[in-house]
Amino acid sequence: MSKETITGGQYTSITIMFMISSSLFMGGAGLSGNSIWVSLLLAITMAVPLVCIYARLHALFPGKNIFDMLIAVFGKVAGRVVACSYIWYSLHLGALVLRNFGEFSKTVPLTATPMIVPMLCIGLLCVWAVRAGIEVIGRSAKFLVLFVLFELFIIQIFSLPLFEYHHLLPLLDNGWNAVLSDAMSSFSFPLAETVLLLGAFHSLPDRASAYRVMLSGVLISGGVIILVYLRNMLVLGPEIITSLYFPSYVATSRINIGDFLTRIEGSSAIAFVTALVIKVSLCLYVASIGIAKVFNLKSYRSVVLQMGLIMVYLSVFIFKDIMGMQYFAFHIYKVYAFPFQVIIPMILWIGSEIVVRRNKNKTAVA
Repeated sequence: MSKETITGGQYTSITIMFMISSSLFMGGAGLSGNSIWVSLLLAITMAVPLVCIYARLHALFPGKNIFDMLIAVFGKVAGRVVACSYIWYSLHLGALVLRNFGEFSKTVPLTATPMIVPMLCIGLLCVWAVRAGIEVIGRSAKFLVLFVLFELFIIQIFSLPLFEYHHLLPLLDNGWNAVLSDAMSSFSFPLAETVLLLGAFHSLPDRASAYRVMLSGVLISGGVIILVYLRNMLVLGPEIITSLYFPSYVATSRINIGDFLTRIEGSSAIAFVTALVIKVSLCLYVASIGIAKVFNLKSYRSVVLQMGLIMVYLSVFIFKDIMGMQYFAFHIYKVYAFPFQVIIPMILWIGSEIVVRRNKNKTAVA
């Protein structure tokens, strides 16, 4: 496979777009009510050391991705078996995000259009992006992240007259158990999903600091998510938010500047779709890279179309309806994703430290 490289800034941009995509519209679990921002702060605090472990893996294996690391640490057989689990996770996560978009399009703008149509369009767009290469995805993310962040900033400013600050009180009204439950949900979705960014580590220059690149992306996107959640809370209130599938769209639709500037929720939907394309593209890229590594293919591009179509097909049948999607996202996903996000990376990190130290000792003796 030919060597593709992206800059640290492009990698940070991919991280930001990857994390804020579904969070822009889906909202949070909602058990903590008006204390959701406390849950997010706790989730970010938990995610920082995990991201440092991800970055440490890049320092131990510069120029390698997660599939190379798994094979180097666990061996050719066991490493490939574990690699297959990450191929599934990246494929499944991409399908979940596509279904988020499909349910949104079916519920709001394209109610009479079969859900498969917009999902297939996005899927084929992502296939084209991945076949073009990670460099194209990186350059696109670096350009589009400025547009998305600027648009979110403008929407935040226009929402200020609608803020009702009494919605923030009483703090911790639902207790710490609800806050901690929401913190775990926010930790797994979307903060710890950055584990898939390890699949593109081989494209990051050896001299680039993975710590700086990943931490800046996580902290910036975490701050953006907190601001979006607070905006929704201050505009709608906790009772209304818990009854909505896409609270950000509803909160944005209430903006009315002098009966002149209205109906700007469409622009927020554009930001959502833009970030979503980057996230699905990265999931498809990682899945294709994994297939190429496990089966010793010369290029991942030969399987991109097939993997993309499988992802779209999976997204159609993965849930029965939007209620099933919502329940899985906020109740089941944090348990399902924990091995991929925490357990296996922790074992991989410990094993990597042992393998690298052992190799250094052998070199010193020789």
